[in-house]
Amino acid sequence: LQKMKFEESQRQSGDNGAVIQDASVERIRGGQNLIYYGAPGTGKSHALEEQAKSGHVYRTVFHPDVQNSDFFGTLKPVTSEAGKITYQFSPGPFSKALTFAQSNPSQKVWLIIEELNRAPAAAVFGDLFLLLDRDAKGSGEYDVDCPSEEAVAWFQKYAAIDGAKIKLPSNLWIVATMNSADQGVYPLDTAFRRRWEQSYVPLVYDKGPVSDLIIAKKGQDELEVSWLDFVKRLNSFLMTHADVAEDRLVGPWFVKQSEFGVDKQIPSKLLIYLWDDLFRTHGRDIIFNTAKLKTYGGLSKAVKADQQIFSDRFLETFDW
Repeated sequence: LQKMKFEESQRQSGDNGAVIQDASVERIRGGQNLIYYGAPGTGKSHALEEQAKSGHVYRTVFHPDVQNSDFFGTLKPVTSEAGKITYQFSPGPFSKALTFAQSNPSQKVWLIIEELNRAPAAAVFGDLFLLLDRDAKGSGEYDVDCPSEEAVAWFQKYAAIDGAKIKLPSNLWIVATMNSADQGVYPLDTAFRRRWEQSYVPLVYDKGPVSDLIIAKKGQDELEVSWLDFVKRLNSFLMTHADVAEDRLVGPWFVKQSEFGVDKQIPSKLLIYLWDDLFRTHGRDIIFNTAKLKTYGGLSKAVKADQQIFSDRFLETFDW
């Protein structure tokens, strides 16, 4: 009998992968909506990944073209073996995560949204916005109607949901990352953002890639410094002399270990960020030797030639 029940649960799971458990199994409590935010390279995704190790993960990335139909799911045409075209509900990451959580009460389920504010998040959630209100146990306080009969049938088949309404179970965590200072991001309105717990990931310099950098000064002077020492001094200088906001500074994980070269040159992705993003319109002379460097092409050539690229004022912060 147990074998027959297991095989039936596997059959019910289908492509969604949800295995419907015994209804008597106690459901895990404590589900949250949580946003990790901070400067680029502070390890937001890593912190989230470490936290989500204790459960089943669904992951998606928001971008400007993401719509509610991508996130929740939509009807798509399907051709049967007889050649007849029908429409079936094709679930998005939200529906897949919700279904697995509903069907597996003894497991923690994580829906991870990377770059939450690179899409108009409130519009992407749509009616699902209402689901984000939770009670003390982590369950959704409200429910919403499924948008179509096909969606109702799909949820009833895979998630053991009665009726035509869905709500968040207490074993589903919705966790997102974002950096509000990035270019081309959408603001999160207060009504949407207040439904999330928010965890700021600070700049910490005791962990990060291990590598040394060679900094050139006027003449033949060169200084070798560790990456973590360099980025710490850089951020202190940017805050003091350029009034750069904390969430626009450079995190120690801005550059991956594999992106450091054996030549110990300043990574180009950092230089592009400083030149094109942080000081696009003004202030390049604060950090760069603009008396000699007028274009990014000139900056790139100076790096390869081991010439001075930083301003004298910034170089004075190092112990020569």
